[in-house]
Amino acid sequence: FCKDEEKYQVVENLIKQVEELKVKNTKIDNQAITDILTINGVRFSLEDGSWGLIRASSNKPSLVVVTESPTSDERKKKIFDFIDNLLQKTGKIGEYDQKI
Repeated sequence: FCKDEEKYQVVENLIKQVEELKVKNTKIDNQAITDILTINGVRFSLEDGSWGLIRASSNKPSLVVVTESPTSDERKKKIFDFIDNLLQKTGKIGEYDQKI
């Protein structure tokens, strides 16, 4: 859950954070962020092709989080945990309606 009036600003702040983490060469499960797309949210890719996505829902007061990994389900979960940590630090996220 994320209030409609806050969700777009939360995503904008997350874009800045992910961009800063890439510059700092922060690793997620020993994988560097190699690419960032910021169209309608933020999608970051890792060295092995794994990726994470955070965007505002267009029809609900919530954010959409998607993670994928061609390497392992464990890496997919670690990417989710990384995103969850960023989201929890905002103080603007309520209960998830789904989890991995």
